[in-house]
Amino acid sequence: MSGIDLALKDAQETDIVIPIMGASGAGKSSFINHLLDYLGSTRERVQVGEQLVSCTSQLESVIVDGLTNDWERIKGHRIVLVDTPGFDDTYLGDFVILQRIASWLAESYRKKMVLGGVVYLHDISQDRFSGTARRNLEMFNQLCGDSVLDRVVLVTSKWGKVVGRNLEKREGELKSNHWNTMLLGGARVERLVAGREGESAWRIISSILDGVEGRMRDAIKFKGLEIQRELVKRHKFLPQTHAARELRNQLQQMLESQTSQMLVLEADAQAGDAEAKAQLQEQETKVKKMAEQIENLKITFPKRFARLKMVIEN
Repeated sequence: MSGIDLALKDAQETDIVIPIMGASGAGKSSFINHLLDYLGSTRERVQVGEQLVSCTSQLESVIVDGLTNDWERIKGHRIVLVDTPGFDDTYLGDFVILQRIASWLAESYRKKMVLGGVVYLHDISQDRFSGTARRNLEMFNQLCGDSVLDRVVLVTSKWGKVVGRNLEKREGELKSNHWNTMLLGGARVERLVAGREGESAWRIISSILDGVEGRMRDAIKFKGLEIQRELVKRHKFLPQTHAARELRNQLQQMLESQTSQMLVLEADAQAGDAEAKAQLQEQETKVKKMAEQIENLKITFPKRFARLKMVIEN
């Protein structure tokens, strides 16, 4: 991670961490800004990208004080909202995104910051459940793991972006198809209501704080995300984690698809098609980048041996 994150530098064991995740353009930064506006916070707002171009290449943590005073056991605890990049960033490779998310989450776990819950945003105005949406959801599942699904809130955003479409039907399809397994595992669905986004965001965060209060009252042990437990408790290298394996599989499939497309473009380029030649060069760049990411997601024998030695010694 480049730079020093203020929330990690000044970490407190009473801090309640709430990562905000989802694909680029789902409204993660806007969710935080709507919440800050609703609360009347004077804090500088998070930068918001235009359409599907992400401004969140680095993780940005937002520390909010004074939100927990209405709860008994968590009164005075700080809230740390974590604005995360999607796994479809315009400027960064997915491997770098995974590194940054995993690094922040692992460090917060080492510092014993409390995972309050996770908010996953999905743009309900999208016409279909795209490949990008599917890839981000799969990565989210692997980062979280099944054991913390009761702390996951699946939030549909951008209800006011389109008119004349049956968005309720689309929401129902998400629940019955793409999100069904997560809902059965304890996750729940909420909406960012059009025109009342700030109020909706606060209702969602409040419900997460209710859960933290309840777990403290009932003396229930706080669990970390799967990626946190893998990296910190099980001493895994990042390429050994479930999330890294999922990303490697995704990239491998994309690489095979891109390679097939290149064969067609190569034939057209050799026939003198200038447009095909330009597209071929673009594809070659993408394929090279994917191959590099796949290689980074492999774990070498020296690394395996070093990790085994460390585990034995500890």
